[in-house]
Amino acid sequence: MNTIETHIYNNYNPKYSNAKSDVILYSPGFGVSRDMYTYHIKYLVDCGYIVVSIGATYESVFSIFPDGRVVNQTAQLTNIKSTDFILWRELLDTRVEDILYVINHLDLLFSQSLLEGFSYRSIGIVGHSLGGAAAFEVAKRDNRIRAGVMFDASFHLLDLEKNEKIDTPFLIMRQEKCTYDELLTELSEGIINPFISGFEKLYKQLNGYKAAVKVQGAHHMTFSDVPIHFKDIEAINKHEIISDYSTAFLSEFIQGKSYTLQNSFNHKRSADIVEINIKGQTVSV
Repeated sequence: MNTIETHIYNNYNPKYSNAKSDVILYSPGFGVSRDMYTYHIKYLVDCGYIVVSIGATYESVFSIFPDGRVVNQTAQLTNIKSTDFILWRELLDTRVEDILYVINHLDLLFSQSLLEGFSYRSIGIVGHSLGGAAAFEVAKRDNRIRAGVMFDASFHLLDLEKNEKIDTPFLIMRQEKCTYDELLTELSEGIINPFISGFEKLYKQLNGYKAAVKVQGAHHMTFSDVPIHFKDIEAINKHEIISDYSTAFLSEFIQGKSYTLQNSFNHKRSADIVEINIKGQTVSV
């Protein structure tokens, strides 16, 4: 049983509640609470989206239910090995099924008191790490997803053997270290090759509009609120860049707003976002 939280925030003016809004589904990284992406979720809400974040009970470090119960991560998952592909893919499958369940019950969610008077038009999805892999798998199975963003996704866990093409527009946003040589110090020997080949296969199978970029100076957890809790002030700047860029992408394909890879940022910020190719190498401009 997973937990769901809906974010509307006070600055989304309720007098406009009769207008249809767009929904962004948010899937966190392994072990990360659904509440640890506030920097981006608040930004999305400021842009008029309703964000439904989907937590993974027993997988997250902790989950808090409406009645106050706290459920911690299971011992099996606390000690999971990076090369235990069977268990990791079971976790991914569970994520996918949970997200599809939420999609199929959005009408019920919107009939509840919290969202009374709201309605939705389109659905987008954002995921980080394991949640990023889930975002792709969901879009592959459900054409109601209009656009997606993958934050430093677990490419080695994706089901790409059938070479299925997917037309959903996707932004792939990665940490600074992307090439094989750079990742030697980041990933274990058992997953680095599947990770590299997974990204290459994904890149080929994305048949719609796609953009692959890396964030200079970012690491894997930069895409969450975690660095803020360790007083990483630089992460605040990275969060602003990540939020601006990814939301601009979603807004083109969900809200129909103008967006291009080259001019989304001014020159100062463009130095922080670098386009990469299928090998994770910087694309020369």
